[in-house]
Amino acid sequence: MKTLLQTAPRVLMMAAFAGLGFAQPTLAQSPNGQPVHVDKVADFTYLVRVSNPTQQAAKVQLVRLRDGNVLYQGNSSRPTFGEKINVGSLPDGQYAFVVRIGNQTHRYSLDLHTTRSVALSSGATAMR
Repeated sequence: MKTLLQTAPRVLMMAAFAGLGFAQPTLAQSPNGQPVHVDKVADFTYLVRVSNPTQQAAKVQLVRLRDGNVLYQGNSSRPTFGEKINVGSLPDGQYAFVVRIGNQTHRYSLDLHTTRSVALSSGATAMR
């Protein structure tokens, strides 16, 4: 009986590992089951990653919220894709990454504020 109790877990573990070789491959999924992730990859540069296992028509947009103007748009129906978007040339303001996959919409706000500095030159002249 003791031998059977020691052998049973080993047999179950071996069966589980054997089943891994026959499992169907899974399509890439984003962590937490979310189909869209936005990551900052450098100053003013964002990577929008999309998991689209059903290969529906998908659209990635950068929208200026003040007037709804679409500043960037990329399209794909691949199972996974990404768009690297540089916002360094944009003026300060409120923007959003909008991702549409089929009839689902995912929105990520971006509040862009840069710091600016002013330097005075040492060669000042008197004004009259």
